[in-house]
Amino acid sequence: MIDKISKQVLLYILNCPDYKFSVNKGFPEHIQTDELLSSIDFLEQEGYLTTKRATGGALISATLTHKGKHPNEFNSIALKRYLLDKWIDILALIISILAFIGAYRHEINAIIRLIVKALTIQM
Repeated sequence: MIDKISKQVLLYILNCPDYKFSVNKGFPEHIQTDELLSSIDFLEQEGYLTTKRATGGALISATLTHKGKHPNEFNSIALKRYLLDKWIDILALIISILAFIGAYRHEINAIIRLIVKALTIQM
């Protein structure tokens, strides 16, 4: 998952020619320069883009990788992996909720009756 600023940077670079941002062409006006540079560093660490830097480490350009060109697909894959990894936990949660409802069905039924009664009296 990426933050709001990083999404804006990613969308900006997606709209650049050849999916490449170059410092020579100037910085976007709607994103602050320091936020842009820190987002580019973050996106590079996450594998969304690659950068070319000067000898001192200054950014020259940033180019999107395959992951950067298709972020929604990779987020979908990550969600599927998470759900497959946690399916036992999800199943256990469902079973425990059903057991709770079954154990306290009389109390829950009584509360629902009181709520319905209170609502019908007010109307």
